[in-house]
Parts: sequence; structure tokens; C-alpha cells
Amino acid sequence: MKPTSRGELTPDPRSPITRIAPPDWADHAVQHIWIVEWDLPPGVALRQTALSYPALNMVAQPGRLAVYGPTTAVSFRTLEGRGWAVGALLRPAATPLFTDRPAGFANSEREIDAPALRAAVTRSMDSPERAATRHAEASDAVVRWIVERMPAADPRGLEANRMAELADSEPGLLRVPDLAAAMGASVRTLERLAADYFGPTPAAIMRRRRIQMAAERLRAEPQAPLADLAQELGYADQPHLTRDFRAVLGMTPREYAGR
Repeated sequence: MKPTSRGELTPDPRSPITRIAPPDWADHAVQHIWIVEWDLPPGVALRQTALSYPALNMVAQPGRLAVYGPTTAVSFRTLEGRGWAVGALLRPAATPLFTDRPAGFANSEREIDAPALRAAVTRSMDSPERAATRHAEASDAVVRWIVERMPAADPRGLEANRMAELADSEPGLLRVPDLAAAMGASVRTLERLAADYFGPTPAAIMRRRRIQMAAERLRAEPQAPLADLAQELGYADQPHLTRDFRAVLGMTPREYAGR
């Protein structure tokens, strides 16, 4: 599946994000690699807002390698000076590599003891002679480390991957029963998969996707009629869209579009 930028709510050209699709042999474990770099003038701070996917992220930064659990609301990061981060958005099937209780790992992080991997990524990103190949080298190091520990996915893990891909890529699937029908499974089956591989419930996953879609549309068309957008996303009316949007992002759709 092509990497998407739907989770980044405040994209800024001063901190460009590169997204790299994994090779076929890693597709069961990694959705995509993302790399962000910034070089800001002294005194300038860049505050970024994200509504992440319901999945784990493994992130290498200068001096640190950690895995981050799914978030239950928007998250913020402030960038200053010069820096970089190389992350892997993991497929649900890879969740058991790091936790057997994804719901309990929500909004949490844990450092990973892998000094060789951290050194390899840092060497690629910080070496001037690797300027042309640093992204590919860093991505390859991260992907190989993950797949060495997870050479294949079990059948339930692959079903969880299919659930995530359908939920994220099929525009006509807006509610949990729609997703269950597309998978040929019961809502209860989806709830069990979500508990074992995602953390958020299926209802929370679908709600987040609709908010991401609304934000993506408003970035492209700030004056888009909200009543039409609400109908396209399966809301009963505009007030329901506004209520959900404000509950998750802390602002109304119009306030977001104005920013």
C-alpha cells in the first residue's frame, strides 16, 4: 500500500517528511518508513500536530531508539535547531514483537536496547559522504532489524494487517459493520483482533480514520462545505462531524481549516 501522510495534521516545508514503502519481503511487518529532517534558525521553534495511525512506531533519533504505542488523541512535538528522526510505522502483525497488551501500551514508549542498529542509522544520517543514499541506508537498516525478528506473520496477524489496510484504504467503509462485512467476519472477530494487535477498538479506529479524512480534505479545500463533507464521511449531519472533530483535535473543522 502506498505510504500516506494523512496522520500529519500540520505539514510544514521546514520539516519535510519522506515516506518509503518497504520491500515486498518486509510488507507483513512494516507499513512504511518515515524520515523527517529539520534545520531551523536560532530562536525558531516548529510545533507539529499529528493524529497517528492505530499502530506502533519504532523511532531512531540521535542518541535514542524507542518504540511508541498507539495514541488515543492528537500528539504534539516541537522541533528546534537541527535534527532528524527515522521511524517505522509497524503493521499490526508486528505488535507482538514489543507488547502482548497493546491497549495497555497506548500513549506509552519504551527504549529499545539495540546499539548496533542505532549506530547504523546514525552513521547513515550523519555522514556527509552518504548524503545521496542516507535515507535508503537508514531505511534498510531498520527494516532488516525488524524482519530478522519477525521473518513471517501468523495467520491472525495477517488478518489484522488486512483489517488495517481495509480500514485505511477503502473510502466506502465508514463504520465497523461495513468493515466487518468487507472482511467476511463478525464485529466480535474485529474486536478480538483489535484487542490483540491494535489497542484501540474498531469503533475508535474508524472514528480516527474519518477525522483524518476530514482534516486531509480541509487542508486541500479549506472552504469545503461542512454539510457535504459530513455526508461524505457518513455523519448524520454537520454538528455530529463538528462534535467528533473537536473532541479529537480540540478545535472545530473551521478553526482547523483557518490554521
